[in-house]
Amino acid sequence: MRPTVRSRRLGAKIRYYREEARLDQTEMGAAIKLKQAQMSNVESGKAKITPENLATLVELLKIPDDAAARMEELRARAAIPGWWEKYTDIMSEPLQALVELESEASWVRIYQGQVIPGLLQTREYAERIISAGSSHVRVGDIDRALELRLRRKQRLESPDFDLTAVVSEMAIRQQVGGPDVLREQLRYLLQAMREHNVTVQVVPFTADAHAALGDGFTIIQWPAEEDPEAVFVDGLTSWRIHESNPEIRQYNHAFASVQTRALSPRNSVKLISNVVKELPT
Repeated sequence: MRPTVRSRRLGAKIRYYREEARLDQTEMGAAIKLKQAQMSNVESGKAKITPENLATLVELLKIPDDAAARMEELRARAAIPGWWEKYTDIMSEPLQALVELESEASWVRIYQGQVIPGLLQTREYAERIISAGSSHVRVGDIDRALELRLRRKQRLESPDFDLTAVVSEMAIRQQVGGPDVLREQLRYLLQAMREHNVTVQVVPFTADAHAALGDGFTIIQWPAEEDPEAVFVDGLTSWRIHESNPEIRQYNHAFASVQTRALSPRNSVKLISNVVKELPT
């Protein structure tokens, strides 16, 4: 079984309550007649757990009723295919992981230094980014990749979804696709901030160093959870999903650091509007 976001979330919760109870995987597995290796697969999201076994663990670990109900929902929905499944033939593993994370999130925070984040890209801007990064991709695959990216943007229309994006001034000035494409892209940013739960802040060229300099990442927060549960980091040659508390705290600090260097949302709107006016026609 390939881990899904839901199965990983369920496994992480089981691990959290097991560690709170000071039990190891062998001790907990004995309660539901699973070996240590099997419990390890459950906690990593690679193996399913039956509703009966989950109920036994809820009682053993003294998991609160509200948390137990959310865990049972995750278990029941873990294997349900997502809308993105029909695009898996053109999706890289990191992109598929990110799309799954976005689909379950209630709040996404993104720091992107050089380009507009994918969730906020227009079709023309996205087409130029995808084409530049995939020199040997077929035209038909580019069309499907654009379809996928635009489908991801529908998440912005949900009233229970919030997006906070911090970008560098370079991202709003780099003329990806030329001035006309950039102008449309920046106007869309302004529109998204007016119409959806979207906040964009710009780190000006004059800003001092910050903890996120040279890095790009996405912090994912789930519904009914007080703290983020995952951080997605994607680079040119590698990617990773961080789910441990120390690493998540580190990225929280980095995001807070970059926000202190960024313009306020209001002043960011003013800067973006000024760049639109400055672009050649």
